Amino acid sequence: MRLSPAILVLLLALPCAALSPDTAPSVRMEKEFARLEAQASASPAARRLFAATRHVPRREVRGSGLPDAIGVRGGAKPELVFDALRLPEVTETDAELLLMLNSARAFLAFPIPIVEAEQAAWQWTLLFAVERGAEDAAVFGTRLAGAVRAAGSRSEALDRSALPPRSPWELAETPVLKLPEDALERAGLLLYLLEKDPDRFYWAVEAGSAWPRGSARLSEIEDLYSLRGVDIAALRVPPEGPYTTLGGRRYASSLVRTAFLLRGSGEVERLREGLEAYDSVGLAAMRSAINRWRRAVGK
Repeated sequence: MRLSPAILVLLLALPCAALSPDTAPSVRMEKEFARLEAQASASPAARRLFAATRHVPRREVRGSGLPDAIGVRGGAKPELVFDALRLPEVTETDAELLLMLNSARAFLAFPIPIVEAEQAAWQWTLLFAVERGAEDAAVFGTRLAGAVRAAGSRSEALDRSALPPRSPWELAETPVLKLPEDALERAGLLLYLLEKDPDRFYWAVEAGSAWPRGSARLSEIEDLYSLRGVDIAALRVPPEGPYTTLGGRRYASSLVRTAFLLRGSGEVERLREGLEAYDSVGLAAMRSAINRWRRAVGK
């Protein structure tokens, strides 16, 4: 099912100048997305996230240049972006998933791209998907189950093609499927991997995402503060060059520069708190929600 006829007429009828470069969403667009939010709010995870991101600005554009029709931009000052050129081609299922995913990204906004934040955003999106699927088993839940089955077939075929380790010193190959462009297919693949092995899911998010230069892992920044906090505090300017020596040890300057720029800002602590132990406590809630969805769809 595509977006409602009202929004299609609105999106296609507006002249380019009306939405260029950016505008606040029109009243009719706001009403349409309020309807999408209401549908998605069958999920407790969605209700919490929408409430937490109510302050995030929304922009309506024609040709955002972002990977999806609904995206987020702005780093530490996020705004949700709705691409009026591409939204007419997005199903309501995809629109709900993208709205949830990018609301999660906005909630976890950080000055630079962080691996753990993207993993958590996708995990919360999958939690939404199974909660939503349990409430609407006949439509949303069945579509999700179909996407998981299709993704599982592709993933299992790739697993069978992987070469075994040639020696005890060689790690087993971890195949990575390219993340599909379609949001439901993407969710299906990631949910299949999460059910199979959470580490496979986390690796798929990390390896399947295009990380710009300067990205980092939150754990690496925290470890650097723990080990070299005094040395970082002593720096007067951000380091240049590929390496920086701290305490007689050589580190990548990109990581040290990030730690230098974030020192004392509270951003690292805020993000760690926002992640809510997604990869430990959060997994238990995820498994419970998956079981409920599986029972609801009978698969």
